[in-house]
Amino acid sequence: MDQCLVITVYEVPVNKRWKYLPLVQQCVLGMSLLIVSTQVMAQQQNTPIQGIARHQRIAPGLEQSIRLSRIHTVRVQVKNKAKFLSWLTEHNYQGNVTHSTASGQVLTLSNITEKTLQQLYGCDLVTFIDKANRQAKEEIELKDADFTVNNVYTIHSLYPLLNGATMAVSVKEGAFNPNDADLKGRAIAPETFGSEYTFHATTMATIIAGAGNTGPNGRGIADHAKLAYSDFKEFFPDNSQALLSKGISLQNHSYGVGVENYYGLESAAYDRETYQNPTLLHVFSSGNSGDKANETGNYAGITGFANLTGQFKTSKNTISIGALDPNGSVGLLSSKGPAYDGRVKPELAAYGKGGTSEAAAVVSGIALLTQQAYKEKHGSLPPASLVKAILINSADDAGRPEVDFEAGFGNADALGAIRTVDESRFIGATITSGAQQLHNITVPAGTLKLKATLVWHDTEGSPEATKALNNDLDLQLVNTATGEKWNPWVLSTFPHPDSLRLPARRGPDHLNNVEQITLTAPAAGTYQLKVQGFNVSQGPQNYSLVYEFETAPEWTYPSTNLSLKAGKVNRIRWQGAKPGERAKLEYKLTGSTTWQLIADNVDLSNLYFDWQTPDVVAKAQLRLTTPNATVTSGEFILTKQLKLAIGYNCDDKVMLHWPELPNTQRYQLYQLGTTHLEPLLSTSDTLAFLQKDKLPAFPELVTIAPVIEGTQAEISESVGFAQSGIGCYIKNFLPDRFVSDSIALRLELGTLYQVSAIALERLTNGVYTPVQTISPVTQFTYQLHDANPSLGKNVYRAKVTATDGKVYYSQPEEMLYADANFVQAYPNPLPAGETLSVAVASESVIVQLYDPLGKLVYESEEVGMIKQVPTAGLHNGLYILRIKTDTGNYIAGKVLVL
Repeated sequence: MDQCLVITVYEVPVNKRWKYLPLVQQCVLGMSLLIVSTQVMAQQQNTPIQGIARHQRIAPGLEQSIRLSRIHTVRVQVKNKAKFLSWLTEHNYQGNVTHSTASGQVLTLSNITEKTLQQLYGCDLVTFIDKANRQAKEEIELKDADFTVNNVYTIHSLYPLLNGATMAVSVKEGAFNPNDADLKGRAIAPETFGSEYTFHATTMATIIAGAGNTGPNGRGIADHAKLAYSDFKEFFPDNSQALLSKGISLQNHSYGVGVENYYGLESAAYDRETYQNPTLLHVFSSGNSGDKANETGNYAGITGFANLTGQFKTSKNTISIGALDPNGSVGLLSSKGPAYDGRVKPELAAYGKGGTSEAAAVVSGIALLTQQAYKEKHGSLPPASLVKAILINSADDAGRPEVDFEAGFGNADALGAIRTVDESRFIGATITSGAQQLHNITVPAGTLKLKATLVWHDTEGSPEATKALNNDLDLQLVNTATGEKWNPWVLSTFPHPDSLRLPARRGPDHLNNVEQITLTAPAAGTYQLKVQGFNVSQGPQNYSLVYEFETAPEWTYPSTNLSLKAGKVNRIRWQGAKPGERAKLEYKLTGSTTWQLIADNVDLSNLYFDWQTPDVVAKAQLRLTTPNATVTSGEFILTKQLKLAIGYNCDDKVMLHWPELPNTQRYQLYQLGTTHLEPLLSTSDTLAFLQKDKLPAFPELVTIAPVIEGTQAEISESVGFAQSGIGCYIKNFLPDRFVSDSIALRLELGTLYQVSAIALERLTNGVYTPVQTISPVTQFTYQLHDANPSLGKNVYRAKVTATDGKVYYSQPEEMLYADANFVQAYPNPLPAGETLSVAVASESVIVQLYDPLGKLVYESEEVGMIKQVPTAGLHNGLYILRIKTDTGNYIAGKVLVL
């Protein structure tokens, strides 16, 4: 007879959290005993997919935080707000109660002690206790943005009218500067911003929607979009209807808190808001704590995983973004997944040398253009689930093959996203539990890779549940001719670094509300995308399905009419290559029939090449040649960025100049208008004169661009007249030193145009007289000298005489001429307690003060042009000032202290 041994495992503490473990029952057959290993038990108790319920209804780490700080503020979610308020009164609660606008059943309680927390935990009306607002931190700043990595410049080239003009975006963090030249005139309600702006927020706003008024680096992705500001002191989502009523369809969140990996009230609030307002998309940075470990939960203590910086980033219906370095690898500090229940986070990555803040802003800009492309084609905003599906499906694989917990589904591709909309490669439908929807697609011959992504906005999860997913859909790809089937890519969620690094495998996914199937080199023909309602508890469920076909290689940068820097190393890019495919890389100048070799046997799988361009100004093309195909780029421009300078800024006119550029037919000058640059004048010269009385308004900024072979090239950095410091011919006039034993002043001219003479003049008895004159003037910078200055203070000015006889003067400058025996103390006399300034020619001296009785009352070694002597504590009276110079000489004077 078989003997059966039943082993029952009761609840045990795991990672400082209590969990219910399933009953483990094993039978002993005959005389053999099957031992349940602790490793198996650990896998059962830590694997989120098993559906193990949490015992506690409290945010991880909250109890310890309250214990350490003695007092705390918390958020509580309750079943019945009125009854809970009565319960607080009955239990003599003394703190403040704040009602949440994001959820009717959430309140914020202050003055929470450890004892109060225990009482709340024991209250049947409380469903979850969470952290209140924490201190948000901006996640690093812009460092060398490169829009080529995400094919943004290609969109600007191929879709020039797709610029965000009908869109609006909210930047949630500190206030950006609405008066910044690149954001000018496009801020929504700037009067609400206050007077303090942050550089980080201004940078994020510029990446998303900068106008490029200050130069090429000031141009963002959706450069005509409007921008709004929202304060990140409140972590709950903003009122969605208020955002949508202002035309805002997307909000960027480039901030975080410490590592938090759980689904809390903020996560649920974002999922609820986006489910109820399906066209609003939230984009979060994943965080810059990629080298950290979470302290609680299933993934506690695993360095380099599960370290997103904020529980709100684990929400299902939003999108979190990791950062890639210049070579396309995931940055060490980029925060990584999985979410607490094993879900894929972050979903996407983008270039972010400065961190995930920058990467999130890049994706926000791409998403905004995707929304605009759909809106212009269909007359309304797309569902955010569709935008999310488009971004994920069009992404280029990054990190490990297919999906992973570092880069998610890959590197965002602006070109692929816009083409998906342009070619209508998407499906929107509805499904109920147990039902299935079949969608046929035709795969063309020569397809390198087929990719399909399913996304749906799920109802809010429960913070006390072991996984966030409620409605569960399944995606499957079927070859209708052969019946062969493919499941989505899934990842191991077992809490061990080796498991979390395992490559993706195919299988059913019951954790994520994003599922993706890829198929390399599919046979041409009809395929079926089957969507199954595996478990739709709250339905019917809307979903978005997107697909694409990767074909032959194509150039992505440079694209038609874009500018590369002549004579410099430029990184050129392509996409769509087969693994191991190699090609010959060549270029030719427009008008030539000769292709010139750049490199032979280039590995196309690298997707980029650093090209040292020829030092010529011209149009050109690139070509990749493989054994099977030739891929030629559009015509781009090899050019050099012009440097625009102000020659002079006189009362009646301004002169601008720039260096001559070869092969340039004309130059186009722009001025800053209400929001963007506007044409000012076109000239074939390298000088331009602006007559102030003939302009409706004098421009705040001006910039210039060369026109090469009929196409405008890259603009210069802009210059501003108010900030330039250049007067009428005179750019700078400054003394070498304020106190010196010789007089030398540096004069810098803005231009030599029509300058006949310059002079240095000294003020003597109320009249300026020349002490040095130079003519002709042949250089921009001169050192002017006075051979016979007066001892003590001298006042000078520079004089410029033009060929038309007009004279222009600099501002006056003072210098103290000091010989070996000169010392000047001021103010003298001075009230006791004020600082005495001492001017002497020596750089380093010993300063002494003696009282009338000859007693030393102060001594110090002083360095600098002006020596500072404190007089605090000195009595009224006459003091002897004694200076020992660096040559050993002594100089004496008198000081009267009042």
